Parts: sequence; structure tokens; C-alpha cells
Amino acid sequence: MTFRLPLVTAAAGCGGTGRELARFGDLATLDAVLLGPVGLPGGAAPRASLSASPSGLVHRPAPVLPVDRVTEDLLPWFRARGLRVICAVRGSTTGAVSDTLQRLRRSLDFGCVVGVEIDLAAAREETRPAIGGLLGSGPAEPWSADPQACLKLLSVAREQLPRDLLLQAKLGGECPDPVATARAAVGGGARALVLSGAVPAVGPQQHLVGPAIGPVTLGLVTALRTAMAAGRVPPVPLAAVGGVHDGPTSLAARRAGADGVQVGCGILTDPEALWRVHEALAAADPVTPTTRPDEQGAHRAQ
Repeated sequence: MTFRLPLVTAAAGCGGTGRELARFGDLATLDAVLLGPVGLPGGAAPRASLSASPSGLVHRPAPVLPVDRVTEDLLPWFRARGLRVICAVRGSTTGAVSDTLQRLRRSLDFGCVVGVEIDLAAAREETRPAIGGLLGSGPAEPWSADPQACLKLLSVAREQLPRDLLLQAKLGGECPDPVATARAAVGGGARALVLSGAVPAVGPQQHLVGPAIGPVTLGLVTALRTAMAAGRVPPVPLAAVGGVHDGPTSLAARRAGADGVQVGCGILTDPEALWRVHEALAAADPVTPTTRPDEQGAHRAQ
């Protein structure tokens, strides 16, 4: 049966390797631990950074956890403790994402992986203009800027994974047309969407995060719920990330139509917020079911 969207996880890059969170609460009480971003080593990605602004934090993406480290060190640790893992995968090409997923699947400890999240906010190398056979010097656009590229990427990912494994796609404030990109991602095989309110900031691959972007996150959730109700996007569960850091903000996301949430920069100062948010959502009324007909019999893994 398909694993259902967790009530709460840390956002990719905010929970370290996931093991660090074990000092602050019982990971087994959460539906799953999100591990990542996971990807191929190397590349020219900018170094992660955080800087304060009056509106929140400006950050660059966290560097990827090399997939070989994940398979040789981290997955064995999680599986030995009976913990469920969602791997957040980032890659700048379809081949890089496919290679990462193949390496994950070859792991003897892949059995603890219950889901994969594909980062559509990541830079896509193929979008760089070529002049005279050479790549241009301009910054690459994110995957989410090209719905057809997203459809192909998710289709490739779906082919690499077991059919009962949750595949979710993450997009956010960098996306020029969230409805079109969401429709393409679901068409490619995504069975859940993660909606990030993070908005582009002052430099390449920099984003503003924090409580101030909560309304942006709620706007994305509301827009996608409206599009689903109108039949413009197939109905799938939604997770909200951005401005969610405690019980009230997680419940606001639930009222907007989110089935689950991810806690980002809030856990940098208060890691125990993960468990408080989980308790708040577990006690709240569930969102109206948004699963597809072939998933109606599935239920949250215990």
C-alpha cells in the first residue's frame, strides 16, 4: 500500500542528516524523517549561507548529501532503529536525478525509504542558453519554470521507484505558473505536492524564508486547492512549508487545505517544534480526502 503524506517533517536541508534531531525528541513518533537534499557529489552549487534581514532569513540552498554517504552510513542508521525515511532528491539534470535514485534503490537498506521528494526549485542545467555550442553565463532557471521538463523529470523518477512508494514534488515562490507546474508534476507521477512559500531574494539561488512568508505559503495552498476543485489539477495531498513553525501556523495551513506541513528555519532555533506541530495536527480535524481513486484504500503507515 502507498505511504501517505506525513503530518510533519523537517524541510530539506533544515534537519541536518536527520540523526541530529534524535537529541530533541523520539523520531519514531513522527510519521517519517525527511533526509536530504540527496544528490551526486561535486558540481558548482553555491555554498549554503544564512543571513538575517528585517523580513526573515535570506538563505542559499543547503549542499547535497552525497548519495554514497546516504546509502553507506545514513540509511543503515535509520533502518536499524526502525525509522521511516523520505529522501529529498536534488539534481540539475534528469540523468543526475535518475542516477541518484538508482543508487538509492541499490542500497541494502532501501527498505526504510517510504518516499522520495523531487526538488523542482533546483536549478536545471538544460535551461542555460547555448551560444556557439558553449553554455551561456547566465543563471540556470529552476525546473519549475518549465512544466514539460517537470513532467519528464517526474516520469523518469516514477519509473525508477516502486509503485507503492510515495513520490512528491516540491515547488514554490520561484515558480511562474504553479498550477501548470503542479499539473505537469502530477501527470508525471507525483502523488503529493510540497508547496514552499520561499521567494527569490537578492542573489542567484537565494530565497527569503521565515514567518513573513507564511501568507505566501497559504496563498499557494489556496490556489492549488482552488485549481483542484475546478478540475485544473488532479487532486493529490498537499504539504505546506514556509512560515510554519508552531501549532497555530500549522493549523492555519491545515485550514487553507494542507494535509501536512514541513518545518524549515523554525527548527534551527527550536528543534522540538517538530513534535509540537505533530501533536497539533494529529489532534486537528483531517483535510477533506484528496487521494486518487486507486489510493482510497491506503492508510497512513503505523
